[in-house]
Amino acid sequence: MFRFLVPGGLFVCSFFAHASDSAEPMQNSEYQITCPGRPTMTVTHAQYGLTTILWAGDNFQIASGSQQSRTDNGDKVAMVLFRNGDQMVMNQSTNETFFSFNGKKSLVSCSRTGERENSTVTLQRTDASGKVES
Repeated sequence: MFRFLVPGGLFVCSFFAHASDSAEPMQNSEYQITCPGRPTMTVTHAQYGLTTILWAGDNFQIASGSQQSRTDNGDKVAMVLFRNGDQMVMNQSTNETFFSFNGKKSLVSCSRTGERENSTVTLQRTDASGKVES
């Protein structure tokens, strides 16, 4: 009987956990964008405004925060500036994504996959000697 209660209990817990998560915005999410001039990139938005991009060849860039603005017709846009000079512009009203490579002024239009939740990794805290703190 115990074999049936545990999986059933886990299923019910996971159902309610998923149902409660759907009401809250995703804190950590990822999606892919494909832009002319570069292989498909995986974009990750994490808590506290951290954004990363990863593409083929172990290329990885990081950005902190975003600048908020509006287009002439009032659409909200977010601009993310990566450490290598790349810039991603997201029209939050239409969900369109644009990219500028390495500080160039021209934007290219990118196709974008749907956003999905990305799990959070919690690291153990250690002291200066490397011992795990409790």
